[in-house]
Amino acid sequence: MDNLELWYRYHKEKGDMPTSAGAFFKYEYGVKKQAGIAAGYNPSTWAGIRNIVRAGKAADYFIPHETQLAAERSGAGLIFDVLGIDHDTPSNTKYTHSMTLQLHDQFPTALQFDALEAFYYCEDGLAAGTYYFTIDSNYEPTNNDLAHYQFTLAQGVPAGGQLTFPWTSGKASAVKVISFASATSTTVIERVGVSEGTDGQGLGTLTIAGDFSNNLNSIHRVRYGSNNYKDSAIRQWLNSSAAAGSVWTPQTKWDRPPTWAATADGFMYGMDAEFLSAIGKTHIITARNTVCDGGGYDEMDDYFFLISRSEIYAGNEIASVIEGEPYPYYSDYSDLSAAGMGADSNRIKYRGGTAQYWWLRTPSPGNGHNVRDVYPAGSLNNGYASGSYGFAPACNII
Repeated sequence: MDNLELWYRYHKEKGDMPTSAGAFFKYEYGVKKQAGIAAGYNPSTWAGIRNIVRAGKAADYFIPHETQLAAERSGAGLIFDVLGIDHDTPSNTKYTHSMTLQLHDQFPTALQFDALEAFYYCEDGLAAGTYYFTIDSNYEPTNNDLAHYQFTLAQGVPAGGQLTFPWTSGKASAVKVISFASATSTTVIERVGVSEGTDGQGLGTLTIAGDFSNNLNSIHRVRYGSNNYKDSAIRQWLNSSAAAGSVWTPQTKWDRPPTWAATADGFMYGMDAEFLSAIGKTHIITARNTVCDGGGYDEMDDYFFLISRSEIYAGNEIASVIEGEPYPYYSDYSDLSAAGMGADSNRIKYRGGTAQYWWLRTPSPGNGHNVRDVYPAGSLNNGYASGSYGFAPACNII
């Protein structure tokens, strides 16, 4: 089924076909009509679209914000908007042209950006016995209500195991330490309560910065997941063609399986092979937080990716890190007179017919857990990485 047929079917099923025949046929779903189609340049097939892009002719056929292209995933239609032409950099230096696409609506399922992480990595294992740790006294002192958190393990933890402390709200003294045999295991060895005390072996102090060399994670990531996009669970999902249960693998010593690890096929699973053959890897830059990742930025080469704060015309998160120039789709059709965080109807994306939050890839740099997202009204905000929000992946025809 070619793009035009898929586009037509998708909008007919949604009930939002253009009411005017002229509106539909003027551009044929946003593709400029040509007097004649050169061999290999058919804009209704993915191979033809790829050839048009590689020849540097995309602007002769496609219009950012007006063009929509359709692909199939596991029998369901996905509609992509053209965000920009020759805007992004192909990872493969053999190619010099690109055309950026992004899902028009959010993907039908919301996903966790990253799971709550372990607080301690048992590098050499832990024998059964009594242990204690502390949490920086300056960190949330009201609910950080014990000077020391002592606990006793009745069962040992093997080398490579983990201890978690899922303190998401309320008093920390009410939370239990949970042990696992590995980063991938979801089988609890045991759950044990904590009390005030310093008996047994001290494991160290949990801080915002983390004590990584001593196997202690950042307290931010223990409580709310990590805002590091490079290591995130959602990035793995976007670039995976594996079936559910085989998508996620730990990227750090403290990583834990996301809520969707056992149930969600990778985004590329069941995707139209012709569409995937037209997609090339894009070179992207993402800022790092300054409190436990040291600031600066990461460079990545991905097939599918979340777009950044700057790319939706909301300004740079960190002045010294340019995560990408605004896509014409967002800058040229914005309600705002200048790049900013305010409500912008051009950023609104729907899931299940309702405008909902959607993830960006940009971290809030002053902490280890908040990730930028877009509010239902189109304004910029942030949410805990452990939250499950909508998202609209982007990619490039290269």
